[in-house]
Amino acid sequence: MSRRNTVLAIAVTALWGASMVPTGERIVTPLAAAALQTSKELPAGQGADTVRARCISCHGIELIVQQRLTREGWLREVEKMTSWGAVIAPGEQDAVLEYLTASFGPEPTRTADGTTSKGAALLQARCQTCHDLRLIEQQRLNAEGWARELDKMIGWGAALTDSEKEMLVEHLARPLS
Repeated sequence: MSRRNTVLAIAVTALWGASMVPTGERIVTPLAAAALQTSKELPAGQGADTVRARCISCHGIELIVQQRLTREGWLREVEKMTSWGAVIAPGEQDAVLEYLTASFGPEPTRTADGTTSKGAALLQARCQTCHDLRLIEQQRLNAEGWARELDKMIGWGAALTDSEKEMLVEHLARPLS
């Protein structure tokens, strides 16, 4: 590590430590303190107290709300967090997964007339397992842009056939009503 990087690391560590906030029985960063304050905003439900205790202690509620994952997606997140040191008892995991899926699962994809098209169903099954519909709709890409985006997702492991990709490109590039 260079001298400049060492000095920078020491400065960041000093500032980090200086910015700790006491919250009763523990000392946390201001960001975590803010997350603790907003944790009261979780919707009621079985598992909410566990999410508040196990997840909101490190993450702001906004991070959880914006995910909009399927049960499988939430399971991947919970497994990732536990591999990084989060403590969720085996008996708590099912309740947490059910709560997160029910409260912060993907929103159904519908056409303007309220029905589900094949493209919308494919979008929900293949894309919304990881991405919230609002994030997808914000992209406002044309067909060429969506084709590139889907190629990127396929490169990262998304399972799409060529015909499914074409159907998704057509669906995603349509004008929003």
